[in-house]
Amino acid sequence: MLSDEERLTVVNVVASTRVAEELDLPDIAIQLNCEYEPEQFPGVVYRVKDPKLAILMFRSGRAVCTGGKNQNNIEVGIEMMTKDLRAAGIETWDLKDVEIEVQNMVATYSLFYPEDYGGMARMDDNNTRVIDTADGGIRAATDAEVKAMGSDDEDPRIRGIREGEPLAALPRKLNLNNLTFHLPFDKVEYEPEQFPGLIYRLDYPKVVCLIFGSGKMVITGARAKSEILEAVQFIQDELADLL
Repeated sequence: MLSDEERLTVVNVVASTRVAEELDLPDIAIQLNCEYEPEQFPGVVYRVKDPKLAILMFRSGRAVCTGGKNQNNIEVGIEMMTKDLRAAGIETWDLKDVEIEVQNMVATYSLFYPEDYGGMARMDDNNTRVIDTADGGIRAATDAEVKAMGSDDEDPRIRGIREGEPLAALPRKLNLNNLTFHLPFDKVEYEPEQFPGLIYRLDYPKVVCLIFGSGKMVITGARAKSEILEAVQFIQDELADLL
């Protein structure tokens, strides 16, 4: 069975830094062929193709990097940007003097039934995607294995779960209405007419979790991966009594 960290997917890291005392944005836009529309937004948009990032540069010398999947992506992007600035004759600080601070991490995670769970599927469900194993059992298909429905390159091994098959170690479905009564009422928002997910605000770690009926979660507000994993464990413990 995959660990929490293996199931976790970081989809965006937002970090801030400062690379100079001041930046001449019109000059940068011309020299580096960057997007710059001061009537719409006060910064220059510098784009990196690999890793795929967008870095917003401001007159104050500050920069905000978004789109990274990890700290290394951010560092590579900032280094590429400063090298391009210097190559264009624009003065920046030495990289050793540039401090990068992660402001926000966004990750996705799917809740699973425990390996020793004895429940069975009550009906056929094509949304719970499984693969038959060599020993006659089934396992959950990973996100990488699951392709868009109807795609020609969808993995032929993948199928939906059938009525009566064991749910142990498979993605867990949630009744969000019941969940609102189980979690602390002052930390939860659930208005399905406005948004399909339940919003759960944790005090420690201080993150916001969007929980969906499919068992998928989006976790935002963390500044380190360890905080996201801690939030995942906390929510799993909160939901343990609902099985």
